[in-house]
Amino acid sequence: MNLWLIFLSCIYAAVSLEHDDPVVQLWKKQGKIRGHILKSGNGRDYYAFQEIPYATPPIGQNRFKEPEEHVDWNGVLNTTVNRRVCMQNNAVALTPVPDTMEITEDCLYLNVYTPVKPGSKDKTLPVLFWIHAGGYFYGSGAYQYYDPKYFIDYNIVVVTMNYRLGPFGFLTTADEVIPGNLGLKDQVLAFEWVIQNIHLFGGDPKTITVMGESAGSTSAGYFHLSRRLKGLVRGFILESGSPLSPLASQDDPRHFAFKMGRVLDPNFNSNDSKDLLDILLRTPASDILTADVPNDRYSANIIGSIGIWVPIIENKSCSKAIVTVPMHESLLLGDFNRVPLMTGFSSEESRFFLRGAPEQLGSLGSIYDKNISLIIHPRLNVAPEYLEIASTEYKSIYTTTSFQTDPGAYLKYLSEETFTTPNIRHAELASKFSPVFVYQFSYKGKMGGLTNLLPITGADIVGHTEELKYIFGGAEGSSGDPEDYPKSDQHIMKRMLTLWTNFIKYQNPTPKHDDLLDNIIWPLVEPGKIQYLNINGTLEIRSNPKHYDEVKKVFENYIKPPLVVF
Repeated sequence: MNLWLIFLSCIYAAVSLEHDDPVVQLWKKQGKIRGHILKSGNGRDYYAFQEIPYATPPIGQNRFKEPEEHVDWNGVLNTTVNRRVCMQNNAVALTPVPDTMEITEDCLYLNVYTPVKPGSKDKTLPVLFWIHAGGYFYGSGAYQYYDPKYFIDYNIVVVTMNYRLGPFGFLTTADEVIPGNLGLKDQVLAFEWVIQNIHLFGGDPKTITVMGESAGSTSAGYFHLSRRLKGLVRGFILESGSPLSPLASQDDPRHFAFKMGRVLDPNFNSNDSKDLLDILLRTPASDILTADVPNDRYSANIIGSIGIWVPIIENKSCSKAIVTVPMHESLLLGDFNRVPLMTGFSSEESRFFLRGAPEQLGSLGSIYDKNISLIIHPRLNVAPEYLEIASTEYKSIYTTTSFQTDPGAYLKYLSEETFTTPNIRHAELASKFSPVFVYQFSYKGKMGGLTNLLPITGADIVGHTEELKYIFGGAEGSSGDPEDYPKSDQHIMKRMLTLWTNFIKYQNPTPKHDDLLDNIIWPLVEPGKIQYLNINGTLEIRSNPKHYDEVKKVFENYIKPPLVVF
């Protein structure tokens, strides 16, 4: 018997069907997991394994430690329902946790959904590894949030997962006592689990696409840049988020970590990391979660004003480090995973976050009118002597008056500062070394939600997250049945799923002419020549997205090393 047949026989021996429910024995484990059968968007049976433990629970003395592989178990573990989400404050979560779910530290679980019956002899399928959104402070990869039923109909194996959020995932003393980027390291451990086990579910470990939206996209971007993941990922899809965003990382983690300690215990005055860890281990998780640690560094950008628990650049000496080089420099030097990338943004990202009347938005924007130097984020690293002139040039790209009297310009600035400009820069620099595709999602449909936004002169109308509704079900996707929506929405859904799954399968969203896609061929980005696909009621190839060229000219004139964000 040749080695390949021996390998296949091992797979089949690891899988059985009990009462029509699939049971799988995981790679190098004695314990087994039981899944169940669900229905895809087209009514097709598929196999779901929900809440599979991939890491030792980060509870007790494991709180604030790097994740470790979950220990083995005896018997068959029931993995047919999602019950847990990671610690998050429901009072500020933009997607509330369902009443049927528990907010808990014991939350490091993943989910596998496959159209292939485990143990069958079918050809292995490409895999989508999805990282959920939520600003690093809320959200989940659970079925209730992201129902994969539409991807299943395109023969994609889908994996979603939870990772630690807020201070539990991103508070750090920037040393070995409380290591950095625990939430990112959870994601990487889950990805390693997929590499080891996905063949048992009909997935091909050599054809994994890492994809995310918002903070999930930023995380996927860190995967794109991380040396730890080189050679393991076939492609990336970044939706509305890049590590180049000034809000995607922070550079003063010890400051906020020790502020947390002093909020929890007003008598705490030590600067020793071990003393801080002792307080954090003694404090109930709910107290850490609700502790009011203000952002006293830079809070002018209202979208990221509470975002202090986010990734950091780690010391290269840390053996499990994910991020060790300034992100902008990594891309400039070609020091990243040189595989195909698809990335893009909604036509006006900020509309998701700011939904008020024009006068309310103008009032928020007036902070930059009163102090123009705030318009350039400190992490862009502009020298103090050039800050005012650089800020003046930057603001003039958006308005010749004021943000208070021109709220549409304020929305455009926020959208581009936070999402669009970093994503385009990421794409342009990566395109020097590997294939890159850029899109803009401009379609306003009932399915996308945000249908009650007030019109703002000068601003576009499609906000952050709207494209998700056309590819996922669940709380973060579209609710109800596609047939409940207009025909035009259903058509956009088919186009979106075709483009996205084409990339997952072929690393090219338009590998051939297709009537559904108007026979369009999506061009690659070239340095200095950024063409992109505008996804609206029609598909159109455009050039020079947003104000990127003008912003790029200002930034390249004034930012100085270290080059971290853009």
